[in-house]
Amino acid sequence: MGILLRVTAAAVAVFVAAEPAAAAAPADQWWKVIRQDRRDSYDAVTVTPGGAVWVAGTRNGTESLLLKGLSTFKRVTGPGFRVKRLASASDTRVWAFGTSKYARWNGKRWQVRPWTHGRVDRAYSIGENLWVVENANTFPAAGAAGWKARSTLRRLTGSTWRKVPTPIVVKGLDGKWAAGSARGKAALARWTGTAWRAVALPAIPAAHPGQISELTDVAVDGETARVMAVGWVAWPCGGSSYCGETLLLTGYLGGFEYEVRAGPGVQPRAQAEPDGRGGAWIVYPAKGGGSAYLHIGTESVEPGAFPAPSKQVVRDLAIQVESRSIWAVGTAPSGRDGVIWANAR
Repeated sequence: MGILLRVTAAAVAVFVAAEPAAAAAPADQWWKVIRQDRRDSYDAVTVTPGGAVWVAGTRNGTESLLLKGLSTFKRVTGPGFRVKRLASASDTRVWAFGTSKYARWNGKRWQVRPWTHGRVDRAYSIGENLWVVENANTFPAAGAAGWKARSTLRRLTGSTWRKVPTPIVVKGLDGKWAAGSARGKAALARWTGTAWRAVALPAIPAAHPGQISELTDVAVDGETARVMAVGWVAWPCGGSSYCGETLLLTGYLGGFEYEVRAGPGVQPRAQAEPDGRGGAWIVYPAKGGGSAYLHIGTESVEPGAFPAPSKQVVRDLAIQVESRSIWAVGTAPSGRDGVIWANAR
């Protein structure tokens, strides 16, 4: 039996106090549904610097599907396998990852190669580097007792995928920053160009015995270098249950602050993406279905929900580098009724 996650409001006062929840802006002021197809399921999205949006998923439950477009989307030739993750460096450098193969689009055709490593959970094209986070586990996958974060970080060097040592267990990347945990505590690391180095963070007050925490993703503003990360903090609270909160971290190299949000509870798959305006989007599954967001602004955090009439859950986010174009894809719990959203603010 899995762990019962239960939120306790009393814990909020122990951490940096959360701001009063702002009134949620109407969803159609934030995100617009660009495409909805009842035949489809969408798993991954990437946006090239040139603005081309690629979306991967399936049609009719089994048929591999790859779409490309902007205001409208057309089906394009895929690499010949089901694509689980996408990344892009340019219009002629798009990467697709499946279970046993990966491929690169060179502008004319797919170059397919075998994938002999573990499950690809995240893929990132950052500068000259292509990274994948592999075999990442999510709380509470290992049960209430003795849970330990796991993942492997790999980097493409030439034609070889090399395992890269890290001082933290990495769960998400953006720019030169990595988010995750070290010895059961939320942690960040920074890429020096040759190695990953841990970054000093303020301690999260340990108000409960057995408390653990983790950052699940990070977003970095390209102009201000502001770092914004999302994660969770949890603790045993009776029997096999855990209580917990959503953890937000914001700041700059040399100075960070935490904030907790009781409402979302523990969100072990929360994603973060910069908004191009100095803030970030935090997206997570909503209670009762669908997806919700926290928008970290320059002065406050605003909550909201994605417009999804069938309660589709966001499975991936992507931003066009150096722009304000942000995209999300997802599907309904049935595995059908895929939706593509674009930020319309």
